[in-house]
Amino acid sequence: MTTTAGQQGSNPVACGSCGRTRKPLRRGLCGACYGRTRHRRTAYGTWDPDRTAADPVREHIVRLEQAGLSHRRLAALAGLHRSVLNTVLHGRTGRPAPQRISHATAAKILAVPVPEAITAVAAANDTVPVIGAQRRLRALVAIGYPQAHLARELGLQPGNMGPLMHGDRSITVRRHRQIAEVFERLQMTPGPSQAARDYAHRRQWALPLQWDEDSIDDPNAHRHRRRPNANRTTPPARWGVGKPAPTTATEPSYDLDRLAVPVRRRAIVRGR
Repeated sequence: MTTTAGQQGSNPVACGSCGRTRKPLRRGLCGACYGRTRHRRTAYGTWDPDRTAADPVREHIVRLEQAGLSHRRLAALAGLHRSVLNTVLHGRTGRPAPQRISHATAAKILAVPVPEAITAVAAANDTVPVIGAQRRLRALVAIGYPQAHLARELGLQPGNMGPLMHGDRSITVRRHRQIAEVFERLQMTPGPSQAARDYAHRRQWALPLQWDEDSIDDPNAHRHRRRPNANRTTPPARWGVGKPAPTTATEPSYDLDRLAVPVRRRAIVRGR
């Protein structure tokens, strides 16, 4: 039975030139028509071999892997079967990796950008390190949100907060995104609990603004320092001009270190 040119899979498909059914087709042509077309256009200098270097594509795949993107997710984003990625990377069984691949395959893979944060493109059920979510939760505790309050925000029992606050096991991307949304919503609003602030302060947990948005998920990132380096040789900071730091806070709910605004004594040279 003759099939239409739009049918896919293992069924025979009509050649776009002679109309005979053959499989598989190349560019919609049977083998004989494809060969004649290729030789004719090569002679005229108009033949496009539909092949491009595979090395840049493999390098792009490696960068995506280093960013944390799995082959499964990459294939889904590129609209390709995972076997295509394996062929590009390693070649077919018993054969080396190809030196050239089709323009279409290369374009689909190269169209997937290397993400700044893997959580932006990963599937919801994929797993990521807990460190970014943990830093966000600790920062919210540091500005006064008790863990019980955060548990309610996340739809968790308070007893389930331990692994998120202190553990090192991976979490799902879905949970990471949920925590990031809570952090984004609460980070500029102080919480109600001084006990939570004290708890975080004793453990030296960073405040929200001590983390950069683009590096909070990076395990190698460091928070901004809360206080000047004690080893620096610059003159000590004072409150106001010529006045020592106060011994009591104006607001009992905040400690002095967080209220401090250093002012240094310096000579002022006036122009005449």
